[in-house]
Amino acid sequence: MQDQPDGDAIPRMHPATVLLRQILELNEVMEFAMRREMSLNETDFQAMQHLIKHRSMSPGELAQFLHLTAAATTTVIDRLAARGHIVRTAHPTDRRRQLISPSAESIKETMARLMPMILEVDAKVQTYDVDCQAAIVDYLVNVADSMNERAATLEVEPQQLVPAKSHNTEGR
Repeated sequence: MQDQPDGDAIPRMHPATVLLRQILELNEVMEFAMRREMSLNETDFQAMQHLIKHRSMSPGELAQFLHLTAAATTTVIDRLAARGHIVRTAHPTDRRRQLISPSAESIKETMARLMPMILEVDAKVQTYDVDCQAAIVDYLVNVADSMNERAATLEVEPQQLVPAKSHNTEGR
């Protein structure tokens, strides 16, 4: 065990736990690089992540995901629209409302940056036999469940949690 300056002991971690932490840190590095390439600040990037995931939402829904006021969200939407990252469309059932969606070009650019890495990672997991793949999925589901439970105790909005137990792993 190693001691922190305040005297609290840090337990020795399993190599998988250490690697998972490194992956989380690398994700931050990747997000920073993508924000820089796309000329987006962190809030605008987070907005784009939600929009790409959900495909379309109202400004109010986006405000909830970003934990921003309506006015601040309008500013984010205006910046993204000015850069061509989003499109505004009329709500299909309420003429007074609008929906925000990622532009086709923005999705195309984002996927062009991400898909090579995603496909490479997927190809690596496919090299393991079915039992190993099941163990990897089981571990990752348990990690996601633990993170979801912890996020819930921190009062994170439920719609932001990733339902790990619902992941479909059939056919692998």
